[in-house]
Amino acid sequence: MAMLSAGYLLKRVVPPPEWLVTAPNHIKDVCSVSDCVNDNVVDVQDAWKHNSFGVANSPSVLWALTEEACVDTSGAQLFYYAAYERELESDGWTFDATSWRPRSPARSAGVEDAVEPPTDEETLSLVGYDVVVFGDYLEHSPLSCNSAAREVQVNEHCLFPNLESAVEAINAGRFGGGCEDGAYTVFAVYLVT
Repeated sequence: MAMLSAGYLLKRVVPPPEWLVTAPNHIKDVCSVSDCVNDNVVDVQDAWKHNSFGVANSPSVLWALTEEACVDTSGAQLFYYAAYERELESDGWTFDATSWRPRSPARSAGVEDAVEPPTDEETLSLVGYDVVVFGDYLEHSPLSCNSAAREVQVNEHCLFPNLESAVEAINAGRFGGGCEDGAYTVFAVYLVT
C-alpha cells in the first residue's frame, strides 16, 4: 500500500470533546486532519493555498499566512501528512470494498502539488492514521467529527494505529450509518519537531 506525500497543516491539538469520550477513556487528544474538532491555525483552503490533498505544500506557506493574518501561533503544532494512493466513494451509508480506485485530486485545489518533503533537521513522529473524507475539498475526519472513534479501536490521539486497520474499517463499513458522503481515504499523520 503506497503513500503519497501530501503536505502540511498548522493545528492546535485539543482534548477530546465530551461527546467523543469513550470507555475506557484512553483518548487524550484529537489529532485529526480536518478542522471539525481541532482547528487549523490558518485556513489554507479559505486562502486558496491548498494543493490537491487539501493541505499546504510547505510550512513556509502556513507561516506566511499566519503573518499576513497576524495570527497568534502559541500552542500551534506543525503536522506533515502522507495520503493513501487509493480512495473509496461512499454515500455515507454503504461501502463497497471492491470499489477502491486511484486517488482523485480535490477539485478545489488552489495551487499545483509541489510538496516540500521535511528536511533532515526536522524530526517526524508518526501519530497515527486518520480516515479523511473529500468532496470538493478536504471535508471531514469521521473518527472525531462523527464520533466513529467510539465504535472502533483508536489510539490515544483518536487515530488508527496503522494503515491496514484504517482500510479494514472503511471496507467493513464502520463509517456507515450516515457519517459523511464523499471519497474516503487514509492520511498518515506526523508531528514535525
